[in-house]
Amino acid sequence: MSTLLRLLVTGTLACAGSSSWNGAHGQAADPAFKVGYTSSSEGRAPLLVTFHASAQPTYRIEWTFGDGASASGTQVQHTYYRSGVYTMQARLLDAQGRLVSRAQGTIDVQSGGPERSELTVLLGQGQVRLSTVDSVYYSPTTPKLQLDSQPVTDRPVRLSDGPHRAVSAGVTQDGRVQERALTFIAAPFTGSLVYENEVLRLTNVARTHGWNCATLKEGGPALPPLKQNATLDVAALAQSAGMALAGYFDHVSGLDGSTPMRRVQAAGMQPSLVGENIAAGHETPAQVVDGWLRSPGHCHNIMGDFTLIGLAYVNRPGSPYTRYWTQVFATP
Repeated sequence: MSTLLRLLVTGTLACAGSSSWNGAHGQAADPAFKVGYTSSSEGRAPLLVTFHASAQPTYRIEWTFGDGASASGTQVQHTYYRSGVYTMQARLLDAQGRLVSRAQGTIDVQSGGPERSELTVLLGQGQVRLSTVDSVYYSPTTPKLQLDSQPVTDRPVRLSDGPHRAVSAGVTQDGRVQERALTFIAAPFTGSLVYENEVLRLTNVARTHGWNCATLKEGGPALPPLKQNATLDVAALAQSAGMALAGYFDHVSGLDGSTPMRRVQAAGMQPSLVGENIAAGHETPAQVVDGWLRSPGHCHNIMGDFTLIGLAYVNRPGSPYTRYWTQVFATP
């Protein structure tokens, strides 16, 4: 039986922020008034921004976002649906509503490209989860999901064997319905918790013993063990099951076109960094982990600065490689 290995480290969603939006107004200005924000480093519309401010608790903070919307509070969220440069202002008011201090700054929102509906299919044992993650709409629309013509949410749905049709749809800024539809096949497969636990154990042995990816032996810096994460397990299982059922071997899903980062986001996590190791055909956990450790890129994922891991082993006789292995790494 031939075997395959493949790896990917992809995508960052690092926070960007500012604490320099400090302004003063008159003699009553509060030097403790500081304003900042966090958002996706992509900076693309529709862009969700979290604004935060620090000030004395007796004061009230009012925000204007530069697009006609406003809010109040020490921490607020706002979505910029269209690209442009927006002037944000935060006003610090005392108990009588008098202006004490003011801070101002700009938010540069880039275009997210053409409006589109995305659809991610996370296959599991007898169930599926659908997601609209990475859809782009320049209006406050809520994308809808359907499975076999029935409305569903992003929660797991029981799935019978056979063909299924999934649809993601939303309304564009000019009122058109934008949708994406795809069909997929659900079929039985088996897994092994024992195998997955052994992959985790061997992976953490390599980390704690300081496996050196250059010399291919122990003796490098020891690293803390990775912690298994249930959300990453969902993304890993979707990849292993997708490869087994849809007949592809790639980090980009042949089922729905999703990347490792998108699958992790669809499973419910917003990490700063994601990596993925995949393998096919290996018969035992020892074989697959040894293969990964002796492949530089795979090894660097295992010995990287990740803190969390998801694991999935799928066995499907009759598929091209029968056995499919996935490790998903993430840093929150």
